[in-house]
Amino acid sequence: MQPSSILHPTQKDRLIQIALISIIAFGLILRAAKYLPAFSMRGDELAVTQNLINRSAVDLVIKPLNYEQAAPFGFVLLIKALITIFGESEYVLRLVAFGAGCTSLVLMQNLLTKTSGKYGNVFALAAFGFGNYLIYYSAELKQYSSDVLLCLVLLLLFYQHLTKETTAKDFALLAAWGVVALCFSYPAIFVLAGIGITLLLYYWKSKQKFLWITLTGVVWAGVFLALYFFLLRHQTQDTYLITFWDNLLSFMPMPPWRDISWFPKAFEGLFFVVAGLSSSLIFVIPIYTLGLWGFFKEKKWQWALALTIPIGLNIVVSGFQKYPFHGRLILYLLPLVFLVLGKGIDLLISLIRNRVAANIAFAALIILLLRPVVPTTNSYLFTRSYLQDNLKPVLSFMEENKQDSDLVYLYHYIGEPYAYYAPSYHLENLPRNAKKYQEELASLPRGQRIWFVFSFVHEARIRKGEKQDEREYILNYLKEHGTLLNELYSMNDASSTHLFILK
Repeated sequence: MQPSSILHPTQKDRLIQIALISIIAFGLILRAAKYLPAFSMRGDELAVTQNLINRSAVDLVIKPLNYEQAAPFGFVLLIKALITIFGESEYVLRLVAFGAGCTSLVLMQNLLTKTSGKYGNVFALAAFGFGNYLIYYSAELKQYSSDVLLCLVLLLLFYQHLTKETTAKDFALLAAWGVVALCFSYPAIFVLAGIGITLLLYYWKSKQKFLWITLTGVVWAGVFLALYFFLLRHQTQDTYLITFWDNLLSFMPMPPWRDISWFPKAFEGLFFVVAGLSSSLIFVIPIYTLGLWGFFKEKKWQWALALTIPIGLNIVVSGFQKYPFHGRLILYLLPLVFLVLGKGIDLLISLIRNRVAANIAFAALIILLLRPVVPTTNSYLFTRSYLQDNLKPVLSFMEENKQDSDLVYLYHYIGEPYAYYAPSYHLENLPRNAKKYQEELASLPRGQRIWFVFSFVHEARIRKGEKQDEREYILNYLKEHGTLLNELYSMNDASSTHLFILK
């Protein structure tokens, strides 16, 4: 007896297609919402930009980046070419990330149709399309969005090897794309290792194809070793970066049994922080395990290996402090994770014979696992909290209202962004020594107009057991000892400027 169904099969297929198209469209809207405001750069973005502007293309390749930055040379050279042609606007600087983020969404859907059923396809695509990390880094001057794109490209090439009669041309194409991936993405080596090991086992009985995949692996290994000894070695030995990631517990303890609790914490970071799922490991890990079993059940063990080996390798390498297993650096793992979870969702729903109950169960899973979609959507479309610390409206306001004799007091976290953006707003003629006034408010000159500029505001300890917002503390002092002439707060009040004359 066939399971009961409310909708005709063609109607269900049409609804699924509408759902998938809607997810892609909405995912693109969220990515555009992050990209289009062209908010001011900060932190790592600003540091990478300074490297791109102040160094030649050759210098970017042969020497490690300044300001404690690390980025693949292919990615850096591509951005350098774009800003040379089109200028240094935020749109150009973030264009590669944005293009990669949008393209990844389409490629993810393509890959899901080849590996998952209808339920798994909708779930995995929704998780991928609405994930906060994936949206955020689709408009950030960093390589993490292109890491994801190259992972998807390699997996699609891997799929070709499993579903067609391959020729030397297919191996040459895989080898070439692997080399490109290594030049543009550090973690591509983990994905290539998973694909290479899996295809070695897959082609074991075919001498010619086994030889071809072996030669492909030799090419990848040779390129990676060359890149490592000439470029990556210096970055993986950077004391600041090692200390920074070690403080975030990004490295597997050595030996591993020294702190077993590290592993559940690491997987919580992968599934719930980076992937943006909700619930708990007790619930998610069984679905993930079910997905792996589903690949074996369908005699697609190749997928189970290719999708898990990179995760294991990344964890092992992190133990040697060569590549952290944490946050944005493991964003590239999300296609691997969602493909397995999609398969697990399919199998879980297939256990329910009644289609009405199956649909209700699927809706419950969506609500349970994808609850973060709501605050993510709210953030990018309504509250736009990602625009916090946007300095550009503040500088524009100062440009319109400044006088030549005005001084500027820079809050101590804002020096580099101000120095970068000030010339664009014709503020470069303001006295450079204004920065000295942040050391002691009492030394500020009386009777002179002074602009106080704040962003990236922190809390400070004012007495034992009590902290106060540093901007609030400074403004309280200024209001007691001076007159407020004008002020502007940017969206979400994260950045601000205040014009005072002190008495």
